[in-house]
Parts: sequence; structure tokens; C-alpha cells
Amino acid sequence: MIISHNSALFPYRNPQGALKTGESVLLRVRVEAENLQSVRIEFFIQDASTVYAMSQAEDGWWEYRFSYPEATVAWYRFQVEAGGRLWYGGPAWGITQGDCMVYDNPCNSFQLTVYDASFQVPAWFQKSTMYQIFPDRFKRGDIRNLEEGKARHEKMGRKVVVHEKWGEQPLYEPLPGEQYYAPCDFFGGDLRGIIQSLDYFKSLGVDVLYLNPIVEAASNHRYDTADYMRVDPILGSNADFAELCKKAAKHGIRVMLDGVYSHTGSDSRYFNRLGNYDGLGAFQGSKSPFYKWYTFYGTKYNYRSWWGFDTLPEVNEMDESWQRYVITGKHSVFRNWLHLGAKGFRLDVADELPDEVIELMRLHLKRHDKENVLLGEVWEDATTKRSYGANRRYALGKGLDSVMNYPFKAAVTGFLQGEKNAYELVNFLTSQQLNYPRPMHYALMNLVSSHDEPRLRTVLATGKTGDGMSREEQAKLRITEKQDHEGAVLQRLAGILQYVIPGVPSLYYGDEYGLHGLKDPFNRGPFVKRDPDTCVFFKMVGSLRKQLPALQSGHTSYLTLDMDCLAILRFILDGKDAFGASATNNTVLTLVNRSEEDRVFDLSLLSFEYGLSADEWNQWQAASFHKAVDLISREKTSARKGSFQAKVPARSFRIFKLK
Repeated sequence: MIISHNSALFPYRNPQGALKTGESVLLRVRVEAENLQSVRIEFFIQDASTVYAMSQAEDGWWEYRFSYPEATVAWYRFQVEAGGRLWYGGPAWGITQGDCMVYDNPCNSFQLTVYDASFQVPAWFQKSTMYQIFPDRFKRGDIRNLEEGKARHEKMGRKVVVHEKWGEQPLYEPLPGEQYYAPCDFFGGDLRGIIQSLDYFKSLGVDVLYLNPIVEAASNHRYDTADYMRVDPILGSNADFAELCKKAAKHGIRVMLDGVYSHTGSDSRYFNRLGNYDGLGAFQGSKSPFYKWYTFYGTKYNYRSWWGFDTLPEVNEMDESWQRYVITGKHSVFRNWLHLGAKGFRLDVADELPDEVIELMRLHLKRHDKENVLLGEVWEDATTKRSYGANRRYALGKGLDSVMNYPFKAAVTGFLQGEKNAYELVNFLTSQQLNYPRPMHYALMNLVSSHDEPRLRTVLATGKTGDGMSREEQAKLRITEKQDHEGAVLQRLAGILQYVIPGVPSLYYGDEYGLHGLKDPFNRGPFVKRDPDTCVFFKMVGSLRKQLPALQSGHTSYLTLDMDCLAILRFILDGKDAFGASATNNTVLTLVNRSEEDRVFDLSLLSFEYGLSADEWNQWQAASFHKAVDLISREKTSARKGSFQAKVPARSFRIFKLK
């Protein structure tokens, strides 16, 4: 029994990738079996199963044309009846794309995403490079902000510990006399410091700054919102933010804010448990205009809170008064920051916001300016995410523009640490290419470190993530020079992967200088320039991405060279990019070698086919190249008849422009 199908190859599935609503895809399978009786395809859509007979074509091929009028995630597998038995065809368990395997029992299915045909993501964002900043830890621009902000917070009874030296380790244990650790230490980074660094961001090729929360709050991380409408005084003022946006725009840089809307702080204008704010908060009773935002259970001391933390009372996002205040009102939170110059929001814990609310946010964000961006914090594959008993639809065209691509971080880190081989990495990258709507795939926030994850340099240098370690053990971790060198070498391979595959490469502040740190708060240390060579590398790849349209919006195909090496092809050949927009022709081929040995490959350019539709593949096959130019060394290699030889040094990469 042979059931041949590969969802990543156009002879079996054309076009490739996710479908627009109303668009059709031809699904084909080749069957070799004795006493063949029937070939069927079974679809699963929203938990309903439907089986269709496939039409017989030439030479053992069977086919079925599928389309769907609504945005959804469909799944399909094959049923073959032969010799009085029923066989199934589907991908390997745990895999959603790739080769078909034969099973004698019901099996896994191939994913086929259908997204809203009107879905578009701003092209500027798809082509951008992001820089994420934890504001208190980047740069101190005006000491008066720290002094005045400290005085304001202390007047309200909040603890404020100021670090005397910029390079100190963040506070990680309870203060003397306190039972619990509190994130109450400040270095004094502010908006003025970010304004002063705009030339630096430009030198890195940065197009968008993503700032962790800047609104007034009791903590240094500011995810415990106290006042949605004003900048925390330690960071400066609303006027400073407007100035940042205006000056950043002159550098070709946009600013994205962290929107924390699933909960507020208990010490806030809205809940006001400590009575620090004028007016009635929900804690003061039902006469408060904010009372209906929260859910109380019997007494005012018993209320629904985020993951049980009573300092973070959850809000009811379906409440109309909350929606007016945050999203829809004439003087809403959204309008406040958009008028000041923000070009979008990253939604904290997007999984905990109802789809209806995310779609309402998108509607009002785009009404203000269709070029604004809505990005969500999602830790899993956003197309198949299920939370609170429902399949989420925010990746299907009516909700988010993009998500934080944590699966990318896990896959790249796993590959560089030897936990995954090149075949598995290529399968992962191809699966994302096929599963995500193309507009979102080219906008995925491809990160390798963040404020919620250990810094990549530390993970690659030590093999540690902080799991199973106390804060004291993490604080005492010392990284040797040899370990740091190993981390630097591997970090550059991760950087190359970030910058050459579709999506938005995201630099977490300080990663470009090799900052170390395991879990929070050690991953939030102050910005220091400790490894200038790594910074030179990121400036180089940032410049290449700017110069080469193929790396921004070109077609994509991956190829496994061996267990340790992969190739990434990006191309624009007919003056049109992957979205049909006008673009300059160019072709870029990147080779990555994680092994400790040099590798030499005889490459046939005609081998690239995964993820390409029939039209894209035909266009690629018709291309003619005569040489490959290494964009780092400028070395030239003959590439006649679609082949050339390339040596890839150990733990390194080659990036070629094909001519």
C-alpha cells in the first residue's frame, strides 16, 4: 500500500499555503494498491467530519478541489479502501505538514488554514526590523524624571529603590524586613534616553520600536496599570512621548506600545484599593464608574484577579463602559496614544481577551490609520490556539495583524543546541509558511529573547534557561569567557535565521551587545555595551535586510542539506514580490552550518521546491544565473547551469546574492 502526498509540494497541493475565503485548492494523492476499491478525502472543520469521494486522474492520481466560504482551520486526511481493508493517509503524529504516511487506524491530519480574503497587514511592518525596549533599563536621559517620579510614587506610599550605579544587578529578593520580592527597583531609564538614541537605532536598521508598558504604575515593569492615560513620571511625560514619536518618524521609525487590557493594578485610578487616587474606584463600591469593570464575590476583598494575584484585578472586557473608555470612546485610551503618535499596540496576554474585543480593537485602530498594527502576545501557533474552551480566530484575518513568534524562538534555540536537526527545523519553518495566512506569516515577530524569556546569549552559552533554579542561583551564575564565546558564535547563527526568513526580526535591547540574563528579573538588566563585535554583526545583517527586497517580501523555499545544515532561498524574479506588489528583482541564498566541521556542498538551485506554488516554481525553474556573490567576503563563484559549489565554515553561514 502506497499513499503518496506531500502538502509542501505543489503537485500534491496547489496553491501552497493558507487559502483566502472563496479561493480553491487542488489536493492530489497518488495511490498504489492491489484490489483498489475507493479513494476518499476526509475533512474536519469545527469538529464536524465530512468525507468526499476523490476523482480519478491519470497514472494512479486522485484529486479533489476544496474551497470554503468562511475563515476557519480545516484538516484533511485520506481514506483508501483496498483488498477489503480501510487505510488512512496523514502526516506523522505531531506534524501538520509534509510527507504522507500510511496508517491502518484513524490518524493525524494535514492543516489547511482559510483566512478572510480582505485581510491585509501594512507592508511597512512586514518589511521592518523591530527593537524591543524595557524602558527603565535602556538609557537615563534626564535625571530629573527619576527624581520627580520617585517623589510622586513615594508620596503615594509606593516603594522606590533607586540603583546608584547603572550596571548593577536588578533586585531579585525581598527587601530587608519584607516577606516577598517586589519589582520596585529603578535604574531611571526614560523616554528622553530613547529619544537621544534614535541615530543608534537607525544604524541597526530598526524600523519600529516596541516599548514595554510606559503608563503610570507602581512597579518597574508597569504591567500593573495605575493610569492608562499618562506616562509614568519616572519615564517622563506625555509630551515626551509625542516628541519621541515625532522625532522617530523623521528617522523612518515608528513606535508601538504595550497594551495591558486584561487587568489593571489594584493600586490604580480604576480599582483604587489603596485610596491613592481622587474619585471612587471599584474597591470603594458600586457608585464608582469603574465598578462594573470588575467581578466581586461577596465582599470587596474577594474579586477575580489575573492568575490569582490580588494586585492585578481582572476586568470584564465585554462591559460597554470599559470598551468606551479603552477602545471606542471619543477620548479613549486608544485615541489618546494614537493622537500622541503611537502606530500600534502589542496586546499583553491576547489569549485572555475575547475575539470580539480584539476585532473591535482592530476596527478602531484601522479607522484611525490603516497603517497601524495590532500584534498579540501568543505563545503557541496562533492559527490553532485554543483557550477558554474555544478555537481562537484572531489569526484568521479579522483580529490581529501579527503575533509574537515564540515557536520560532523554541525551534531555532533547539536547533542550535542540538535538540533538533536541520530536517526538523526546515519542517517547522515550512509548516509556519503553510499554516499562517501569508499577510501574517510575513509579519510574525521573530524573536529569540524577550522580557519574559531568558536571553538567548545565556541559553546558548550555558545550556541553562533558569528552569529549576532559584533566583539566588540565577544571580550567582557566572559565565566563563569560553562559554561566552560559544554563545556569541551561535547567537550570530540565530541572528542570520531571524533576518533572512519571512517575518519581522526582533532585537531585545542589549542582545546586540551580548547581554546575559536568565529569567525575570535577570533578563531585564540595564543596557551596557559589552560585546561590540556582536553589535557590528547586527548592524551588518540589518543593513543587508534593508538593501535586499527579497529578504523583506520575496518568495521563500527551504532545503535541508544534511542533519546540521540548511539553505534558505528568497527571490523576486518578475518585478513582483510575494504579494504581487512591485519590487526590485533579486535573489538571496543563505546557507547555515551549525556543526563543528566545515562543510562543502554542490548545490543544484533547481532543488528548491518546498512551499512554492506551481507558478512560483515555474518562475524559479526558468531563472538563469551565472554567478553567486558572497555578500560578506565579496567572493564570486560560478553558478552556471543552476549549480555551484559552496564551502560553509564550521558554526557559520554564507549569504549569497545570485546574479
